[in-house]
Amino acid sequence: MNQNQWDLDSQNDLGYGQLFAKLWHRRFLLLGVAGSVLAISVPFSLMKEPIYQSYMEILVESNYQGKELNSNLSNEYLENKFADANVEVDYATQLRVLRSSQILNKVIKRLGLNETGKTDSEILETLRESLSVYRLTEDTEESKKAGAETNIIQTIYTGGSPSETKKVLETIQQVYLEYNLEQQEKRLKDGLVFINQQVPKARQELTEVESAITQLSKKNNLISPEEEAIAIKNNIRAIEQERAGLKAQTSQIEGDYTSLQEQLKLSPANALALSRLSQSPRYQNLLNSLQTIEINLANEKAKFTQDSPSVQNLVDKRDAQKALLVNEAQKILGQLPPNFIREIDSLQKQRQLVESDNNFVNRMTDAQSRLSGIRQRDLTLAQNKAELERQLSEFPSLISQSRNLIQQTQIKREALQKLLQAKQELEIELSRGGFNWQIIEPPQLGEKIGPNLLKDLLLNLIVASFLGVTAVFIRETTDERITSLKQFEQEATLPILGTTPRLFSRKRLLAQIPLPFLVSSAEDISLKKVIESNSFRESLDCIYENLRLANINSAFSSLAVSSAGIGEGKSTFTVGLALSIARNQQRVLLIDGDLRCPILHKLFALNNQSGLSNFLAGEISRPDINQVSFFGETVDFISSGSTPNDPVKLLSSNRLQDFIEQQKPNYDLILIDTPPVLGMVDATKIASICDSSVLVMRADKTKVSELSEAIAMLSKFNVLGIVANDFKQVSAQYQAQARKLLPQQV
Repeated sequence: MNQNQWDLDSQNDLGYGQLFAKLWHRRFLLLGVAGSVLAISVPFSLMKEPIYQSYMEILVESNYQGKELNSNLSNEYLENKFADANVEVDYATQLRVLRSSQILNKVIKRLGLNETGKTDSEILETLRESLSVYRLTEDTEESKKAGAETNIIQTIYTGGSPSETKKVLETIQQVYLEYNLEQQEKRLKDGLVFINQQVPKARQELTEVESAITQLSKKNNLISPEEEAIAIKNNIRAIEQERAGLKAQTSQIEGDYTSLQEQLKLSPANALALSRLSQSPRYQNLLNSLQTIEINLANEKAKFTQDSPSVQNLVDKRDAQKALLVNEAQKILGQLPPNFIREIDSLQKQRQLVESDNNFVNRMTDAQSRLSGIRQRDLTLAQNKAELERQLSEFPSLISQSRNLIQQTQIKREALQKLLQAKQELEIELSRGGFNWQIIEPPQLGEKIGPNLLKDLLLNLIVASFLGVTAVFIRETTDERITSLKQFEQEATLPILGTTPRLFSRKRLLAQIPLPFLVSSAEDISLKKVIESNSFRESLDCIYENLRLANINSAFSSLAVSSAGIGEGKSTFTVGLALSIARNQQRVLLIDGDLRCPILHKLFALNNQSGLSNFLAGEISRPDINQVSFFGETVDFISSGSTPNDPVKLLSSNRLQDFIEQQKPNYDLILIDTPPVLGMVDATKIASICDSSVLVMRADKTKVSELSEAIAMLSKFNVLGIVANDFKQVSAQYQAQARKLLPQQV
């Protein structure tokens, strides 16, 4: 078998198998809880009074808010705008109203239920519990899935007699119809009052919005902000086009002006100065005189050298004439242009050009004047454009305000028209008087719907079974005791030496004993009953063989037998094991090491005044070894002796260890029955001086935590294994093979 198959089998075994095992183990608890629940619930089911049920169906027509009106108004608009906000007509609210105390109190009064002696609140609560009001859905499957609901309200009443259910529903029917008429009239009147209150407000709001539009137009001197904004945009576009034309003219004039300057080969400032000086007669005379001197100087230089007196005289005249010319130019111009004096010679040459073209100065002056005019015009246009753009930036806010006011005007005007139309419609509806609800299914005599005895009994059985199973699981959850061999195998960390069957019920055995002898002889009788059982002795023989095999490679002459707690069957097992060893022709010494609560001497009917405790205390030099015959076998036995004050002190001495060592050559095995491991140290003291030890646990007695703690305490003293005692599963195995068990002489 592979690991996966093993895990699967383990899971299945721990699933349903363990579940049914737990239920079977706690079957008495399960049956007890289930039986108690059934004993209480079944009589109540049998004593239930009959229940009758009747119903009626009403087609609910809504009032003016839900009808098709003869106008263009939507019903939703009327419902949301003009109805009384405190009155709701949706079906969920309608259903709650029909079950309200206001409606039901009218029903109670008409039926005379308030004269029964009960309080009004009790009568109202009883009627409300018996009454169901809900909205019907469509019968088709698609409609049911979609949750489509009709306009039909179904009312169901549950009572104790057929006539009662019919009478109550008829009264409820009358109250519902009267309520419908009252509510319709009330809602129509409330709606009309509400509209009459809203009409003056709507007119006032419309007047205020129209007045705001007029004030906005007067304040900004505008008729239509959008049209004004478009006109300003057109003006800005025209200015931009005109400036573009001026820019082109400026480029052309500047080109002509530059050409004139290149002809003069003068700077712009000197060229302009020349054009001004050419209009001065005195300056022209000085310039002519300077030109005459220059001509004469040139003629003299052609005849004479530079140092000639005539040449020097003309040079001086030229310089003086230039000085007069500069002074005259400074008087005319106010401030001379840069390099004017340096270019005075060229000015004389340019004079020839000026004289050859009489319009040159006029052209220079005209170009300069035109450039100045164009620049001034462009500056004015730029300023106008900036002002227009500033005005245009204010228009989006004005347009937004104007549009909002116009939109509000339209909304207010439409709201006023709807109010007036709604008022007219409500007045018409009020004159009609509303619509009555239509009875689709009138109340009938009630039909019996309960109790369903079979259904109640089955339900009681299911509930009782569930509570019983719950009690079992609660008990199993809180109970740590080991109850099955499988659980024992899972929890045991030591080898399992064997198991013993459950032979008798201790409680049943004690119940058969007369009361005066209940305490004194119960243990003796149960011990004898167990030991004389064939299945018990067979199981002890198997355990002894397992002990021998477990210790085959080591010395095995002394064995301590203990358990986790009291009542584990440790002493019975020890006696049975001693008899099994004797049947195997082995010499065995049985010692009762329980100095606190000994019982073995009672089984053999011996006096316990002198024994192991007296020997350990030094009162006697050697404990008495008694030969006892039990079921045809002879066993040497040492009783525990008188009860000491301090058993731990006695067991801590070396006298017991020395005595065991002395007796080992005389016996094949020395068995020592010890007290329980938990709660006292006696068992560990005895196990420390023995070759090996065995731990006994009992089904339905030992807890998992106790077993683990006991194993941990004895783990240092060569624990051979654990003996599982008093298991039902083992009893079943021996019962199945009872014919193979040979009867033994007792």
